[in-house]
Amino acid sequence: MGGTKTSLTHFKNNRISTSVEDHSQTATIVALISCLSIYGVTISLFTPLLSLLLEQRGTSSTAIGVLAMSAPAGVLIGSFLMPRVMKAFEGRNLLVGGVLVEILLIGALMATDSFAAWIVIRFLAGLTGTVLFIVSETWLVEISPARSRGKIMGLYNTALALSFSVGPLILSYTGVIGATPFVVAIILMTVAGAPLFFAGRYRSVSAARPRFGIIGFVAVAPLLVFAIFAGAFKDLASASLMPVYGFRMGLTESSAALMLFFGALGGAIMQLPIGWAADHFSARRIFFMCAVMGVLGAIAWPLVINHELLLWTMLFLWAGFYAGFYTVAMILAGQWFKGSELATAMSAFGVFWGLGAFAGPLVGGLAMDIWNPYGLPLVLSIVSIGVLVMSLVGRAFQPKRV
Repeated sequence: MGGTKTSLTHFKNNRISTSVEDHSQTATIVALISCLSIYGVTISLFTPLLSLLLEQRGTSSTAIGVLAMSAPAGVLIGSFLMPRVMKAFEGRNLLVGGVLVEILLIGALMATDSFAAWIVIRFLAGLTGTVLFIVSETWLVEISPARSRGKIMGLYNTALALSFSVGPLILSYTGVIGATPFVVAIILMTVAGAPLFFAGRYRSVSAARPRFGIIGFVAVAPLLVFAIFAGAFKDLASASLMPVYGFRMGLTESSAALMLFFGALGGAIMQLPIGWAADHFSARRIFFMCAVMGVLGAIAWPLVINHELLLWTMLFLWAGFYAGFYTVAMILAGQWFKGSELATAMSAFGVFWGLGAFAGPLVGGLAMDIWNPYGLPLVLSIVSIGVLVMSLVGRAFQPKRV
């Protein structure tokens, strides 16, 4: 009888412990998604804001692209440092510190009109963004249950993509002149830090040394590398230059900003069903479907630029499927890697995202200067075709042995 009572007590305590752990895990997931989503609003606000300010000053497309790629350059460099940083410091402290630095950098942008200073500030913002994204995404992937990882990653990318649609929408109301958009961004970053106090504690520690480094990740998971690069190329090229493209094609300032809004809205709404599908069907099929739509959309949206209803619909679908690359890549990373290898893989995501984001505005800007303004849709079509070709390589859907 005593043994039975002891067993019942042990079972009850285990259930309580599991319940508390599940509650803490859920609270952390919600806190991380909330923080990054609000931060995403500020990113999507500043990229077109600074581009449109420079366009009004008569700055060349190439110079606009140079400014846009300064933040990805910071991401690129910072990502190489993140595996060591994450071992040295506790995760939540890193995130809170990153939020505070972002607020200071927004104030610095508002205080000067110097193009050179903006480049330095945006570079530093890229370094800070590296901390916020890599720590949060590694943490999310690691604590997400395998049975529902796709849905959680889909929810995360839905929330993040939705936040990217809010920035241009805010900009269409505040305009680009004056301090108002900067003040709004400071308020948003302050709010972004609040959910972190409900998150648990996290440190990326593993006794095993990863079998690969960040550069070696290219040979281990080429599909993930290409997907991250292409997605970042498209995102930053579009965010920095699509409003300029729309403006030069005869759209109003507000309509040009709304091109980004409808694209980001599609990316937001479609990620949860894409994540759900990845939990239940072949990741290769989901990736291939996204790649096909990426090509069709890249070719079609320039053809409907003067028909707003068709334009908004096409941008919604195109950007939605394109964003699916990152969702599927995060799911596969969680399936293939654990511990220190997962931290290295997510840092590699940052590096190759930085390379794609670095190249997107620069190549897009140069292409628009060479073939004004049609160079932008041309290079996006070429990159999209490259993704489709990669998705046809079956071997890309298995991590390589090292």
